[in-house]
Amino acid sequence: MSPFSKQTTEPDKVRVRLYRFDPAVDRTPRYEAYEVPHTPRMRIMDVLNYVHENMAVDFGYRWLCSAKKCGTCAVNVNGSPKLACWEEAELEMTIEPLSGMQVIRDLVTSRDAFEALLATLSPTLVRKAEYRGFPEPLTAIQLAPTAHLRDCIQCLACQSVCPVLKQPDSGFAGPALLVALSELAQDPRDGGDRARLAGEVAQVFKCVSCYECERVCPVDIPIVGEAIEPLKRLVYQAGVVPGARHARAFLDVVKARGYLNAAVLALKTKGLTLNALRLALRLVPRGKIDLGKAFLKRGAPGAKVISKTYESSEEVK
Repeated sequence: MSPFSKQTTEPDKVRVRLYRFDPAVDRTPRYEAYEVPHTPRMRIMDVLNYVHENMAVDFGYRWLCSAKKCGTCAVNVNGSPKLACWEEAELEMTIEPLSGMQVIRDLVTSRDAFEALLATLSPTLVRKAEYRGFPEPLTAIQLAPTAHLRDCIQCLACQSVCPVLKQPDSGFAGPALLVALSELAQDPRDGGDRARLAGEVAQVFKCVSCYECERVCPVDIPIVGEAIEPLKRLVYQAGVVPGARHARAFLDVVKARGYLNAAVLALKTKGLTLNALRLALRLVPRGKIDLGKAFLKRGAPGAKVISKTYESSEEVK
């Protein structure tokens, strides 16, 4: 071999397993395998386009902007949501529709359920005061809390991985809808009853803060910290939504005792039920619950300092 010849490690093929399912025709889904010539900086969308255009395969997939702006091309690649127009193609790929979505055909999923619930959340500004002028005087500080939220492209990747939405009849709106709602709730111009919508309609307190939504967000929105937690605070402060019951009980226990007593929290939120007693009997021998402490109001060392800290923060708000 000539010393001037250069071996390349560049792969020459991309192997893809493509999910195929047309509910109007097929009884069950199937997978079809294809090999596509690899090119440098090849995207997932390039692979899909090649299969469709060069191999004359008629299958359903969706895309529009090809620039990470519209969010319509989100699919599952090897089990994780990705924007097909933006993410680099892997050498071995199984491409499927987003999880938990109704399949229209192949990789195309319905957005009807999302759009219908979004409409119930009053997804536009509710103006209760006249414009103060045009252009409206707004500062960067006023709009800073929603800066990241405005990056949302509603690709629904976060919805597809949310464990709460996977539960039957959860009633939870999901992270994408909460981002849209939180953007309005934190807008200084909005006068809508966002506390009621967040608590009763979106059921924000059903979020378990697992951060799966943030893990898959293609535009890196801090969904839990900057969208969901502010909504929880809003509902908590309004004090009229049943969903805030657990949060209020949690805070009351910590303020009173200086630590979280699980038994007292359970009593405050669930009450004294037969199922609760059965669970307690299983947890006590394992040291998970101290029933003695549950009925003693003795606080932990520093409990008074903790209580004053909470009270001071509430006065500032």
